[in-house]
Amino acid sequence: MIDVIILSYAYNDELYFYTDRCIKSILDSESNSSDLFNIIVLESQKDVSWDHLPNTKTYDPPKPYGYHKFMNYGRKLGTSEYVCLCNNDLYFTKGWASEILNVAQHDPDILSFSPICTMTQPKYGINPHTGNLIGYEIRKHISGWCIFQKREIYESIGDLDERFTHWFSDNDYSLTLYFKKIKHCLVTSSVVIHHDKDIGKTGPYVLSDPEMYDMTSGSHQIFLEKWGSKIS
Repeated sequence: MIDVIILSYAYNDELYFYTDRCIKSILDSESNSSDLFNIIVLESQKDVSWDHLPNTKTYDPPKPYGYHKFMNYGRKLGTSEYVCLCNNDLYFTKGWASEILNVAQHDPDILSFSPICTMTQPKYGINPHTGNLIGYEIRKHISGWCIFQKREIYESIGDLDERFTHWFSDNDYSLTLYFKKIKHCLVTSSVVIHHDKDIGKTGPYVLSDPEMYDMTSGSHQIFLEKWGSKIS
């Protein structure tokens, strides 16, 4: 099975809709979804549950918020061979998981994957169904909003660095893989749409709340301290 970890904060009807659509698209994406997906929703809004949907369990993640912190927590709630770390503003198309599993099962050296987004990678000259690309560039190869992994990757990289509460989380992940020589593959036959036009729906809350802003804005300095000497 695949443990699909989804971060959600359904504090209004609009954000509830995004998470609902995300989960239902996963369930509709594969004919064997009941045997394939274990959906773990980390819901930060009190009294919101997704347990009425098949193969879905809702958890209250340990506050305060931290992107890597929440993902580490969610990953450890499952035991599946594969893990998929997801935003809630995603739409999963038919066969997305099967396409990645096909690559993963035929190349044991690849431990990390991203699907393609029809609204993102074409800006970099990469289109759906144009082959598999090994690489580490953010948004081009590594889609921080949907990272698919073989669980065994954590034997090499350990927990995601919880000092990164939001910003630079994908950059940190990318450089971790690069310097540990762990292959990451963009699978262009696997299509997951990240609604770029919807990005920032939680942003106004983050940026208007002083506590949340302070918690996320310091990541640049942490990133420089950790990686600056290696990438300069």
